[in-house]
Amino acid sequence: MSNFVKVTIFSLFVIGVYTLFSVKYVPPIKPEEPPKEEAFDEGSMTVDEFVSLGEVVYNGKGACTLCHTPVGGRAPLLDNIATVASERIKGAGYKGSAKTAEEYIRESMVSPSAYVAAGFGVTGTNDKESPMPDVRTGSIGLNETEIKAVIAYLQRLGGAEVTVVTPPQAQEQNAMEGKQ
Repeated sequence: MSNFVKVTIFSLFVIGVYTLFSVKYVPPIKPEEPPKEEAFDEGSMTVDEFVSLGEVVYNGKGACTLCHTPVGGRAPLLDNIATVASERIKGAGYKGSAKTAEEYIRESMVSPSAYVAAGFGVTGTNDKESPMPDVRTGSIGLNETEIKAVIAYLQRLGGAEVTVVTPPQAQEQNAMEGKQ
């Protein structure tokens, strides 16, 4: 028998053993359902409800916890982002236009390369380009209310004052401006 036939038979035997083992002993992986779109009534939300919505979006549809995790995280932790934002705005590597922590967090979500935390940039870019996508596009696709809710959640998480204007507050402000 030629070597080619021997190698072919041996290869088929090994493939068969691995296939049999995987069918019998490796449990099947059941994928999770994609995050569901949160239903919310913007007209009656309190600040606490708005922050809660932000937490739900952060942990669900926003997919933030895929990268912003303490163990094996591919992105920096965000638990104190509301307090370090002012330092980053003043930093030499900052290329954005934010003036406040709220603006910085929003800018980080929609234009993530404005500031890239050291060690978290795309490989080979010297931390000049962020691997994070714009959260308004692609599979994440957050709307403006969800973005504001996540910002409010991150502000509360970091122990900072929630400066994001909730939808009812914005309606009240618009009504007040209309009367003037």
